[in-house]
Amino acid sequence: MKAKAGIRFDLARCVPMSREEEHRCALAYVKTKDPALAERLVMANMRMVVALAHQYCRVQDDLRDIVQEGNRGLLLALEKYDPTRGIKFCTYAVWWIRAYMWNFTMNNWGLVKIATTQAQRKLFFGLRKERDRLELTGGDANTRELATRLDVKESEVVTMLERFAGGEISLDTPASSRAAGMATLGELLSDPSALGPEQRVEEAELDELLHAKLEAFGATLEGRDAQIFRGRLLSEEPTKLARLAATFGVSRERTRQLEERLKHRIRVYLQKEMGDELTLSAPYRRREGSIALPRANSAVPPLERPIVLPGLS
Repeated sequence: MKAKAGIRFDLARCVPMSREEEHRCALAYVKTKDPALAERLVMANMRMVVALAHQYCRVQDDLRDIVQEGNRGLLLALEKYDPTRGIKFCTYAVWWIRAYMWNFTMNNWGLVKIATTQAQRKLFFGLRKERDRLELTGGDANTRELATRLDVKESEVVTMLERFAGGEISLDTPASSRAAGMATLGELLSDPSALGPEQRVEEAELDELLHAKLEAFGATLEGRDAQIFRGRLLSEEPTKLARLAATFGVSRERTRQLEERLKHRIRVYLQKEMGDELTLSAPYRRREGSIALPRANSAVPPLERPIVLPGLS
């Protein structure tokens, strides 16, 4: 929780404790859970929290947040501390304080997390320190030397350095600030799975051709075939077989057989009318609103789904 604007915490109130006083206070807190004792232990170690926060702070605006995260670690350490083990409370608490600060730093370094495993976290915090140490001693801070000193792969060092150097930009950012209503960067990104311009034109032409051929085929149908064609194969919401069977006065299985026979007639008709064009178009992906293209010399429908074309329902 951030401090309110205009309110500054006074570290002068944080009076350190001697080891004997700290031990007595900790023993009493374990037995009584007195909030006053907890406050005394926390306040005595606040200077350490602030000192550690300066080590992890990149910009001054983050200091308060990092101090708050350190306080969370300090409070958790207080609950887990066992004074009977002979370890100073500050020695034990520093690990929890650092852990919370590390977690906050990694989660807020950028929009994308850059260190999600234990090895990456170690590299994240040690890489810059080791590079600075090499530069101060006059050594060559190349990736191979850094990888050797940190005991990691050179590729991991290269990847982490690229993450440090790379900035972030929102995909909603306008591609140009000169014109209002300009497309965003996200809208300009290409889709590797999308069809190219030539393929889109070919698909559009094929759709128009199929539309015309099916219209011509449908005009030759009468009776049950016409109802199945319009109600089942061209409708966006196909009529149930049971409803058509009740309309025809036959069984549902008989209606299914009529539908299969009609599909076979459509396949033969399209193969005869379109020939090679139909065969060449088969590799294209099937889309909602397009006919399931038949395979050559196949009497079985390639896909059990309605033939849906806009404007034909």
